[in-house]
Amino acid sequence: MRTSSIRPGDIVHCNKRGRLFHARVLELGPDGSILVKPIERNISYRHVAASEIAEHWARSTSTRRAARPAKTQPTLELPLAL
Repeated sequence: MRTSSIRPGDIVHCNKRGRLFHARVLELGPDGSILVKPIERNISYRHVAASEIAEHWARSTSTRRAARPAKTQPTLELPLAL
């Protein structure tokens, strides 16, 4: 699998030495390895290679936008002149 579409926060299904497990991507290493945090119990693997990724689910962009605070436009208050 190509790592260009994988971003931190995405979920991957890994096949490491015959063990299948789901993990959340923490960061991408410069050498092509992927630092992951397994979701399932009893999994101690923390690094996977691109060839060990069976499936990939990208985090929704709407979720990423919702995590950011909304930008508000400054308002200018003018005194009322009668």
